[in-house]
Amino acid sequence: MGMKIMAYNILEGGEGRIDPLAEVIRLADADVVMVAEAWDEGLFHRLADRVGMDRFRAENPRNPEGAVGVLSRLKIVEGVNHAALDGRFTKGACHVIVEVGSLESEVRRLPIVGVHLHARETVGDEAVRMGELPGLFAIGELFRGRGHVMAGDFNAYHPQQIIDMAKLRESTKERISKQGWEVPRDVVRAVLERGYVDTHGLHFSPGEFGTSFTTSHPGARVDYVFVSAELGPRVKSSVVFKPEMARFASDHYPVVCELEM
Repeated sequence: MGMKIMAYNILEGGEGRIDPLAEVIRLADADVVMVAEAWDEGLFHRLADRVGMDRFRAENPRNPEGAVGVLSRLKIVEGVNHAALDGRFTKGACHVIVEVGSLESEVRRLPIVGVHLHARETVGDEAVRMGELPGLFAIGELFRGRGHVMAGDFNAYHPQQIIDMAKLRESTKERISKQGWEVPRDVVRAVLERGYVDTHGLHFSPGEFGTSFTTSHPGARVDYVFVSAELGPRVKSSVVFKPEMARFASDHYPVVCELEM
């Protein structure tokens, strides 16, 4: 059984873009979508209804713009809003458990952690994200020894990502230029050192890494689907999904990972 998991920042709640967002999800044939910037509850439910999926939404009481959500073809049997419980998160963090099928009459349930970390590329911003990681790893500890997924908008660069500076937005280049054209890469490095697998990196060399941000200036990848070591051998593919419709749906291209379950 193949299962597709998508990490997708829908940009400011998806205002005015529910139709193209739904079309991107349909084209990807996604089973579970980790949604960043699910700001607007009504629009989130409209999107869920449009694609015919179960849903869970998690607001951050300290940041109304920090909501994340999950859309799922599979039944969501548990959902926890960790941003409401842990003040280390600046935006959103949650986990869901979905039923993925049966094996010898035993229903299997897969934990999926969704997160949206602090934004921007400066050393100071990376320090904020590093402060969020203990909270994220604490969620992962709930599933120690059990295969699980960690996906979302990390707003962070892979240690081996080749960044095309010419393609970045002018505001991004201005911030990076002030720190000697160097970008910090500590967050993703820490996730990898924790034992998580970058599913995209399993199938592409650094020179072939896809770029997810932005759709108009695609200079780097900040969106990830990580899996715990137990699931590494089950990764069939992981791509930055770039149908033409995606340019009209959001400022992020989604990352789609397929697992053999």
